[in-house]
Amino acid sequence: MAKNFSDLVQPILDDPVRAARVAKFADEALQDVIAYQFAELRRGLGIDQEELAKRLGMTQAGVSKLEHSADPKLSTLRKLIEGLGGTLTIHAEIDGRTIRLAHSAAA
Repeated sequence: MAKNFSDLVQPILDDPVRAARVAKFADEALQDVIAYQFAELRRGLGIDQEELAKRLGMTQAGVSKLEHSADPKLSTLRKLIEGLGGTLTIHAEIDGRTIRLAHSAAA
């Protein structure tokens, strides 16, 4: 008889070592997706890492490192987005209400 997905996953979640390993892989995958999305945004705007580095007053290697940062600071995200000519806005949605937490003006 076929098992459903939750029946297959439950033994992994019940094992703390395996569950931690799955969480680590999921976190790494999310970081890769974010780095890819940012690079695609930059490329879509026709800006290469060297151009962005000039705009930010840093090296191309520094831009690459920022793009692939595992857990970038809000100030880092703001700097990168403003370097692309954009505005970083962060909102929280709680109980149907939207609250603006941060907003930056384009450079």
